[in-house]
Amino acid sequence: MSIDGRPARLWIDNFLRGLPFYGSPIHLEFLPALTAHRGALLSKGGRGRPVYAASFLRERRVVLEDSLTRDPPRLRLIFTHEVLHFAWWRLGNTRRTDFGALLTEECAARPRGELGESSLVAKDAYLSGSGEGKPRLWRDYVCESFCDTGAWLFSGVEAHDSFQLAARWKSRRAAWFRSLPELRV
Repeated sequence: MSIDGRPARLWIDNFLRGLPFYGSPIHLEFLPALTAHRGALLSKGGRGRPVYAASFLRERRVVLEDSLTRDPPRLRLIFTHEVLHFAWWRLGNTRRTDFGALLTEECAARPRGELGESSLVAKDAYLSGSGEGKPRLWRDYVCESFCDTGAWLFSGVEAHDSFQLAARWKSRRAAWFRSLPELRV
């Protein structure tokens, strides 16, 4: 398998060297036709909703849709997002709460858009949700927003149609991320 005309392993190793993350190795797999169905990741299963990737934190494993090797910018965004799930898991409650507080202020101003598809979907689910499930929807949104924001900052992708948040909110999130030490994944 190759990416940008280079063996995938070399491309990935080179890409990872540029990220401000450290930690134990994460196993990476590329599989075709990924879907999520009833809490399971399927490849060529024909059921569920299509997904580009999934992270398995306890297994230290990321599975990516193999078609991403033909779209390196999207691969960088999604791969960075998935690696950031490991950072989120290790971030600690204080920093997760701080990022949530930043988003609370942001949501009060009702800005449109997000910095990635997964955070936009989670934000919409939170804003349209009610009652019992609301705290879970909020936690999902904060996590996805953290991962999409980090992918926007660190992937090296300058422009993408999913970067829809206004500049003032982008700069606040960037400042928050830059106040962190190197992220452990």
